[in-house]
Amino acid sequence: MTGPRHEKQDHHRSHGRAPGAGHRVVTSSPAFRHARLHGTERSIALLVIALAALPAALVAQPIPPGQQVGAGGLTEQAAQMMSPAPVVAQSEAVTAFLSQVQEQFHTFEQRRPYEGPPLTLAAALEEALAKNPTLIALRRQFEAARLRPAQERSLMAPTFEAQIWQWPISSLAPTQPTMIMLTAGQDIPGRGKRRARAAVLEKDADVAESEIAVRARAVVDEVKRVYVDLFLARREIDINLASVDLLRQFADVSEAKYVTGRISQQDVLKAVVEISKLHDDLVMLDERARLAEAWLNTLLDRPPDAPIGAVGAPHERVVLPASSELQQMALERQPELRHALLQRERAEAALTAAQTEYRPDFFVGGGYFLMPRDRDSWSASVGITWPNAPWSRGRVDARVAEAAADIEAARARERVVENAIRLAVHDAYVRVQSAAQRAALLRTSIVPQSEQTLEVSRVAYQADRVDFLALIDNQRVLLDVQLAYYRAVSDLEQAIADLELAVGTELGPAIFAPAGAQRDEQGRTQ
Repeated sequence: MTGPRHEKQDHHRSHGRAPGAGHRVVTSSPAFRHARLHGTERSIALLVIALAALPAALVAQPIPPGQQVGAGGLTEQAAQMMSPAPVVAQSEAVTAFLSQVQEQFHTFEQRRPYEGPPLTLAAALEEALAKNPTLIALRRQFEAARLRPAQERSLMAPTFEAQIWQWPISSLAPTQPTMIMLTAGQDIPGRGKRRARAAVLEKDADVAESEIAVRARAVVDEVKRVYVDLFLARREIDINLASVDLLRQFADVSEAKYVTGRISQQDVLKAVVEISKLHDDLVMLDERARLAEAWLNTLLDRPPDAPIGAVGAPHERVVLPASSELQQMALERQPELRHALLQRERAEAALTAAQTEYRPDFFVGGGYFLMPRDRDSWSASVGITWPNAPWSRGRVDARVAEAAADIEAARARERVVENAIRLAVHDAYVRVQSAAQRAALLRTSIVPQSEQTLEVSRVAYQADRVDFLALIDNQRVLLDVQLAYYRAVSDLEQAIADLELAVGTELGPAIFAPAGAQRDEQGRTQ
C-alpha cells in the first residue's frame, strides 16, 4: 500500500535560485525524521498488539496440569475453542480489540473546522507581497540607493586653513608674529566626472529595484507552492479518514462472517492491519499539514503557530499558448532578464566613469595675509592633476580594462539568463501539460473504474464469491488513485506557479481553458 510516507516532494525547483525557500528544507531536518520514526514506531507497536496479543488471548492458553497435547500441537482446550461456541467469545474479543484500535483515530476522526479565518490564495499573495520581511528589506535598500547619486553630483567640501608665521617663543602678544595666513581651497573634478559617477549610482539603484521584482516573483512562487502543499496534506487526511470508515465496514462484515464460521480469524486481523497502516499515514500527513502552515505563516510574516482556516482547492485547467509564445513573453517580461540587462548597463556606465579618469582634476584657492609689521596682502592659487603622467597612467589603464571586462562578463551572464529562462519556461510547460493529462485521466477513467471495482468486490465478498484479500487490494487501489488525482492537481498548480515564475508575470485567464479544452491550428479553443 502506498502512502505519504513513501512520497518525496520536490519543493524547490531550481531556476537559478537557491526554493528556499520552501518548507522542503524544513521537512528534511532531523526533527522531521525523528517525528517520522516516532509515527512508524507507533504503527509497528499497534501491529504487534494486533498480531500477538489477540491470538495469545484466544489460543495460547496455559496448559493445565494433566491436559494432553494433541498430535496437531493444540491443547484440548484450544481445540474446544475452534468449536462454534467459543467463536462467539472470540468475536467479542475481536470487537473489543477493534474498539481499542479505533480510539487511536480519535484525534483525526474529529473533522474539526480549521481554526482561524479562511485564507484564499489571492489574499495570501497580497499579504505576502505587503509584509514579507525579505521584500521589505529590499525596498529599504532601494530607498537608500536612490539617495546616493545626489552625493556624487555635489562638490567636495572646501578647505579652510589658518597659519601663524614666526611667532617668538618668548612672547604671547598677537602682534609679535611676522604673518598670519588665512586660506581657503576647493577641489573641482574634471569635466563630466561627477555626472559619470552619478550615472553609475543611478544604475545601482535600478539594479536594486529590479532585485525587488525578482524576489517578489520568488515569494509568489513559494506562497503558491506551500499553499498547495497545505491543501494537499489536508485533503489526503480527509481521504485517508474516509478509507478508515470503509475499512471499518469491511471489518464489521468480516466479523459477522467470522461469527458464522464462514471465514478464518486472519481476515478480521487483515482489516486491523490496514487500519493501523492508515494510522501511520495520518500521523505523517498531520505533520506535513502543520509544517506547511508554519512555512506559510513565515512567508506572510506571521507567527509560525498562527492558525490558518480553510484554504481554497486548486482546479484543473490547461495552458493554451504554445511553449514558443510563452518563451517570447518571458523574454519581454522576466524580471531576472531585466536584472541582467541593468547589470550590463551598470558595467557600461562604470566604463564611462573610468574613462573620465584620463581628464585632469582642478584645485583653486585663495588667502589673506595679516602682517602686523607691514601692509596686509592676499594670494590666489590654481592647481591641476596630471593623470596621463607616465608613472600614473597605468593605474587608469587598468581601471578601464577592468570595466571593459565587466561588460563582457555581464553580456555573458545576460545570455546565460536568457537560455535559463527559455529552458525554465519549456520545462514548466511540459510539466503543466503532463499534470493536466494525468489529472484528467484519473478523474474521467481510473477513479470511477476503481470505485466500481471496489463496489463489485464488496458485494461479491458478502456473497462469499471473492476472498478478503481481493477486497483489500481493491480498497488499496481506490485509495491510491484518489490520492494520485489530488497529487496530480497539486502538481498542476505547482507547475503553473513555476511557469508564471519563469515567464515573470501572472498568467491571465485568457491563457487558460477548462480541463478538456484544446486549441486548434488557428489558436481557437475547441
